[in-house]
Amino acid sequence: MTEDRSQKKFGTSNMNKFNISRNEVGIRVSSSDEFMFAWDDGTKETFIRVSLHGAKALGETFKSFGYEEEEGSIKFVEGLSF
Repeated sequence: MTEDRSQKKFGTSNMNKFNISRNEVGIRVSSSDEFMFAWDDGTKETFIRVSLHGAKALGETFKSFGYEEEEGSIKFVEGLSF
């Protein structure tokens, strides 16, 4: 799912950010969509359902692209998440 946004309306503070959140049990279709990965490039925000491994891999990849992790995003530390 994507949401288009105007640069003038939102400014540049939302540019190049990503967020990992956990989907509620009631809205999960399968175990492979336990997490939601969202990224914002300043013009649109995109959301995809992903597995644990997908969320971790996408987070690392987006960091290498220069994206910043939003405050409140789930952080993974050596087998732990918080």
